[in-house]
Amino acid sequence: MKKSLIIGVAVGIVVIAAVLLFMQSNQNIGSKNTKNITVGSKAPDYNFLLDNGSYANLSRYKGHTTLLWFVATWCSTCAQGNQAVNQNYQFFKSHGIKIVELEMYNDLGYPGPAITNFVSSYAPNAYSNNTLIPALSGYNMTARYDPNGYLDIYYLISSNGTVLYINGSPASTMGQLKGAINSSL
Repeated sequence: MKKSLIIGVAVGIVVIAAVLLFMQSNQNIGSKNTKNITVGSKAPDYNFLLDNGSYANLSRYKGHTTLLWFVATWCSTCAQGNQAVNQNYQFFKSHGIKIVELEMYNDLGYPGPAITNFVSSYAPNAYSNNTLIPALSGYNMTARYDPNGYLDIYYLISSNGTVLYINGSPASTMGQLKGAINSSL
C-alpha cells in the first residue's frame, strides 16, 4: 500500500511538472528573448525547413535582398497577404527579391494547412515562379523574429544581411513595402 502511494505521488509530481512546463512554453513564445531585431541590425541567421525537405538559412540568400515573412496558415490576413504578393510578384521578381514565407513554429498552436498548400493556393504565380519560397520556422527562429506571436510580420533583409524594413500584413502595407524596396536598392 505504501509503495503504491509513493508511486502515485511521484507520478502526480511528474504530471504537474509537465503541465507547468507546457503552460510556460505557450505563454509568450519569446519570453526568454530580450534583444529586439531592429532596422539597421544584423538579421539573425537560423535554419529553416524548405518544402522540398532540405534545410536552408538566411546566409543561403546572401547577395539577394530577401523578405522573411512569418505567417500562420490558418490566418486570414496571411492568406490575403499571399494574394497581394501574388498580384505583385512581377515587382518582387524584377527587383530580385526572394520571399521566404515561414510558417511560424507549430502554426502558433492552431491547426492549418501545410505551408506549401497554403502558398500554392493563395499565391500560385509567385510560388510557381520561385519568387515565394514556402518554409517552416523552428521554435528558436519564431521566438527571435516574432517574440510576441504576432500574425503576418515581415522583415526586409539586405543582400548583406542587414534589416532594412519591418512591418506586417503585406495585404495592407504593400505600397509601403514597395517604397522601402525602391528606396533601398
